[in-house]
Amino acid sequence: MAAGPDDTVSVDLDPTEVALIIGEEDGAMSVRVQAGSDVPEGAAELPAAQEIVLALAMRLLKDPDFHDDVLDWYYDHLDDDDDEENGEAPEEEG
Repeated sequence: MAAGPDDTVSVDLDPTEVALIIGEEDGAMSVRVQAGSDVPEGAAELPAAQEIVLALAMRLLKDPDFHDDVLDWYYDHLDDDDDEENGEAPEEEG
């Protein structure tokens, strides 16, 4: 069942998980980060998962060409995933 434009979808995250939520409305991208648990107040650093997701979110917001690079990477690797599922070795670039 697909959610409509006025519907919301709930996702339960484990305490160690972090979600990067990307949306698009009227051609503008929105980016949100949701953690499965709060970082303790006064923590010296963020957990690695949160730090990586925040870095991706910032890059998406500040580098307009980055999402094109990500999509190019994704489409380039779709064939590799299909080959692996069929028991074929991915072709090496060179």
